[in-house]
Amino acid sequence: MARQNISTGSSANDGTGDTLRQAAQKINETFVEIYKQFGGDSDILSQVVSITAAGIVVDLGNTFTLTATTPPSSDRVILLPDASGTVTINEAQQTLLQKTLTSPTITLPKIGTAIQDSNGNELIDITAAASAVNQFTLTNSATGNNPTLGVAGSDSNINLNLISKGVGSVNLDKASLSQVTISTNGAASETASYIICNKSTALVVSLADGTTDGEMKVFTNRNTGIATITPANFAQGTSFALDQYDAATLIWDGSAWYITGHYGATVS
Repeated sequence: MARQNISTGSSANDGTGDTLRQAAQKINETFVEIYKQFGGDSDILSQVVSITAAGIVVDLGNTFTLTATTPPSSDRVILLPDASGTVTINEAQQTLLQKTLTSPTITLPKIGTAIQDSNGNELIDITAAASAVNQFTLTNSATGNNPTLGVAGSDSNINLNLISKGVGSVNLDKASLSQVTISTNGAASETASYIICNKSTALVVSLADGTTDGEMKVFTNRNTGIATITPANFAQGTSFALDQYDAATLIWDGSAWYITGHYGATVS
């Protein structure tokens, strides 16, 4: 129905305007149309939508309210896309499709099977282990320090596996070994791979069993004191001695240490 205006005549009480009955009819018809537009009938404005101090209330059996932060810091405009779909709600579990996020901050995301590159090709495949308790850690660094790819978890000792496919290799651009220097009698580090012996008098070093088959240790002697290294289990003897500038490389086979190469080492 088009808008109906009540005619008030040309001047007061000139008899040219609508009669009281005509005016009342227009008023009634206008309110009936308004009521119907709000989803009600001629008697009830709306059984679904109402406006309260809290905002716009929609009652579909259970009510929800459209409201804004009180008071808004400035005028706000909400743009609806030219598409059908489901409104995204904070704290609701929903599936979003074809969304582009710019500079998002994401806390504890769950990623299904892969991360893709900008062309939609797989960049990283992800395989979830049931009841996993160990995981990677990535740590960035400030100037002068190195970023770290490590592992963490509830287990006390955790290996980091780098595995190629088929007969492929793990290619390293440039490799170095974690190292410690030992200058007093005692045990060689169980975590470092390179042990530098550095004492001007005789140095006695014990070497515990390895923890992983294929684990390697490198020993060198920087100083003038003879360094004697005694592994807990040594396949080729009891101990080996290094004079100054001597070196030896060992590998753990799961039961004993083996010297795989040396310069000047004396095995006894």
